Amino acid sequence: MPWTQDIIMLAPEDVLIENVIELLKRMGFRDYERVSSKKDWGIDIVAIRDDPIAGMEKLVIAVHRKGLASSRDVNVFADLVEKYKADKGILISTAGFTKDAKVLISREYRGRIIPWDGEKLASLFHNYSVEPPEELVRMAENARKKPEKKSALNEFELDAPLLHDFSAENVFKKVASFASSRYPVKPSEMSLLSLSVTLSSAYIFSWSIEEGNQKDKAVVFSGDKIVLRATEDKNLSVPVTKALLNDASAIRATERDIEVPISPSEAVLLLKERAAGELNVPEGKISIHERKKVYVPKLAKLDLKVGDNRAKATVNLETGEVRFDISPLPDEYFVRKTEEMVFEQTGEEVLEKELRRERGRVRISGKTKSFSFEMTFNEYTGRPLSLEALLSDEALDELLRKVYPDGKVINLEKGRKVAVADILLSDGIAVLEVDLTNGQHREIRKLPSPDEAFKNAREVIEANFPLRNLEMKSHRVLEHKYLELALESPDGKATVKVDGATGDVLDYLVEITPERAKELVAERYPDFEIVSVEGNEAEYTLKAENDRHVVTIRLSRDGKLVEEVDRVLRRELAEKIALERAREIDEEAGIDSISLDENWNVEFAGKTKIGNLTLHRATGEVLKENVRFTEMAIETMYHEHLRKTFGEEALTTERLTHYKDRGYINIKVSGRGKFYYARIDTKTGKILSEDTAPIKGIAAKLKRLQLESKYK
Repeated sequence: MPWTQDIIMLAPEDVLIENVIELLKRMGFRDYERVSSKKDWGIDIVAIRDDPIAGMEKLVIAVHRKGLASSRDVNVFADLVEKYKADKGILISTAGFTKDAKVLISREYRGRIIPWDGEKLASLFHNYSVEPPEELVRMAENARKKPEKKSALNEFELDAPLLHDFSAENVFKKVASFASSRYPVKPSEMSLLSLSVTLSSAYIFSWSIEEGNQKDKAVVFSGDKIVLRATEDKNLSVPVTKALLNDASAIRATERDIEVPISPSEAVLLLKERAAGELNVPEGKISIHERKKVYVPKLAKLDLKVGDNRAKATVNLETGEVRFDISPLPDEYFVRKTEEMVFEQTGEEVLEKELRRERGRVRISGKTKSFSFEMTFNEYTGRPLSLEALLSDEALDELLRKVYPDGKVINLEKGRKVAVADILLSDGIAVLEVDLTNGQHREIRKLPSPDEAFKNAREVIEANFPLRNLEMKSHRVLEHKYLELALESPDGKATVKVDGATGDVLDYLVEITPERAKELVAERYPDFEIVSVEGNEAEYTLKAENDRHVVTIRLSRDGKLVEEVDRVLRRELAEKIALERAREIDEEAGIDSISLDENWNVEFAGKTKIGNLTLHRATGEVLKENVRFTEMAIETMYHEHLRKTFGEEALTTERLTHYKDRGYINIKVSGRGKFYYARIDTKTGKILSEDTAPIKGIAAKLKRLQLESKYK
């Protein structure tokens, strides 16, 4: 089916724009893009086409959906075409364009703005084979099939024009707006049953006075109401002009009543009398040139249907005053309506009911055999505002027993309007959904039986974790979709989540016992004895030892991950290795201390040497040595040096200062006639520097002062 004006008017704006873009593509546009925000841009589409004659052409396109596009809409769009430096603009107004807009485009924007109305767009879609969406076609067909609502109004021809416009539709809208402002009713809930309008005849006269060249139009409504200079009256000047251009008129109403307050002849006499008095001239000087009868709308009476209620209204068509009269619907109406609606929903008769009115609403609460209910109505229209009917707990239990007489309810979750029950059967678990508002129910899924789920779960867990001989201790249903099984054995426990649709294991949590943890570590370390087991939420920590090492093992709580995190040489073995190495350095060395930090740290002392050893914590390998000569050894070595070098015999050590942080000793020794000064490396015993000074004499004293400072 091709596009039509009806389909275009029904199409949502997004759908229409998408099809316009498809149209542009088929028309040869190279680039086309929908803008991100019409609110910011003011347009919908930017498109570019390479024309073989005109060259590259840039267009902007806007879709107008709010009625006819006016001249103001055209001017606004023209500014956007200029703003975005487009060659042309296409303004699509599905409802069409006003006369002023068409004239403006043809005169001011000819060639710059191209107007497309709904018919033009439908024709282009058809010519370029752009098919409408099927949903829009169905909507248009359904709209055509709906019978037109017959109006309650008749059209009455009048033998004279109306002085003031009268529209039955506008009167009804005025009444509907007035009623909705004072009562809890909506204009959409109101419809017109009948409208009676009262018209009053009046006369328009053209008059003049020969002297003074005075003339005007007068309106004679009645003997009491005459307007001599109607063209100067702001309420009459335009209506009089319009009325003089017409000879007849028509109104739409159910009934019309015409009042004749004065005859044409009486109107002439009264007008001349009034004019003579006001203008201070004789009646004979006043000339009547033309007389025209008109009708003046005076009063409208309306009978209205308001929902299931009736109302009456009157509108003073001269003053605009509205009166509206409606009474609340009776209790009997609401009781009957409630009984009908509750039975329709639940299939049960109302047994108990209570009616309350409050602030424009009627509430009826009560019970049937299986349901409790509460209904709320609009007091004036009878419109149902809410119906809440809920199945009682006893009725729900009875329903579940009736549907599954051999089943056992293991879980029941009740919401505001829906209950879901998990029911254990011999061949599985049925999940039943119950609509609490009407008792309707359906089995939404079937889960495997706990025994079937256990068989699969045990196979998966025992095949992948160090658990043996698992048994099911309990089970429950989660979210009405999954089975959660609690499995246990002397080795530990497991919580397994099973997919109710497939029976597959979906998730699990496994935890072995401390005893099982010790067994697993003993299997991995057969030559070790387990001495301790500690655990937290994630893992166990075990210590094991043999005659050479102490090891720390981390074991995941599920028993799958075994990791050695530390291995330490036993203390006594580390001390033995350290002593052997120390005695290689000094035969008389002994161990002063041994401690474990990152590695084994050992301090030793011998007769001639002292020092520190660092042993690998696990292997005992010597990683680092720090060996120094003792102060006594340094002193003996230096005395021996002086004897050999200077032939000294009797030597006395005057001072020995050990700078441990710097790794040397300053020593002062006195001989036969000299003082000997030296700085000796404590690690190698090497003399780093050496000086002498005489014991006696003034010069000797000065030199000793210098050396004392150097070897202090």
